[in-house]
Amino acid sequence: SRGLGDVYKRQILKKAFKMNHILNLNIGIAGCGTMGLPILEVLLNKNIKAQGYDIRPQKYFLNLKENFIPSKKAFLDNNDVILSVVRDIKETLDLCEGPDGLFTLNSPKTLIICSTLSPSFLNDFKNKTPENIKIIEAPMSGAPMKAKDASLTFMVGSTIDEFNQINPLLSILGDKIHHIGNFGSGMSVKVLNNFVASCSVLAVRHVLSEAKNLNISTDQLLEILNCSSGKTWFSENLNSIDWSKESYDKKNTIGILEKDVNSFLDGLEGMQTTSSEAMKNFQKALLKGLKNIPEFPKNN
Repeated sequence: SRGLGDVYKRQILKKAFKMNHILNLNIGIAGCGTMGLPILEVLLNKNIKAQGYDIRPQKYFLNLKENFIPSKKAFLDNNDVILSVVRDIKETLDLCEGPDGLFTLNSPKTLIICSTLSPSFLNDFKNKTPENIKIIEAPMSGAPMKAKDASLTFMVGSTIDEFNQINPLLSILGDKIHHIGNFGSGMSVKVLNNFVASCSVLAVRHVLSEAKNLNISTDQLLEILNCSSGKTWFSENLNSIDWSKESYDKKNTIGILEKDVNSFLDGLEGMQTTSSEAMKNFQKALLKGLKNIPEFPKNN
């Protein structure tokens, strides 16, 4: 009967997902930007079978040689596990639901969402995922410097079995792998984290731009910040973060912070939030501040 056929199909898919150790499978990195590219390079240096794909043409990735696949269809066909490190919701939808997207395939695939997206979007997205696609969320934190030295933090939302299956792969890329809970919990904690991080970026850049008006050099201020209560991840790593001195542009990392704050706010919509009017104004001020982030001081 049709019902028994559906049960049998689910059993076959479940078996296919568990059949191989994840490091024996073909790993695809969708989105070879400032995070995805170093992730791919780490995997290749560990002799993992990995390939990359990006919406930008192959001429930007000549060093990857045959490990870059310019065709989305070929990339998705070739790889069993897809780590999505694309920029936003639009690129996620294009990867999965667009022409020749992941959701058009019939073979078993595992999709690991590593981008920072709205928790509300993510839950709706999961409900549209075909049965042959296992979807797990593992948003990451650490910036490109952590991606390059394989010390990222991952926040995983999945079942325990799924977490155990992907943990060997994530442990190559990071040194802090947290199973937060069921699907959706990883992204929730990620957008909360990124809201705090965005606040610290804006605060540090603001006081650095004002320091000269109080006859304090940027070097003096950073030295004191980093041994006092004003110390943050951003202040401590400012000279190692390749985007720390950027001005706002929708396409750069400051623009991504804006996107992440909006993901947090979108996740709150429809919830019974207890945010006061003052806190809502603070959230709006953060978005406005990121768009108008002060230029990094040219002289110390």
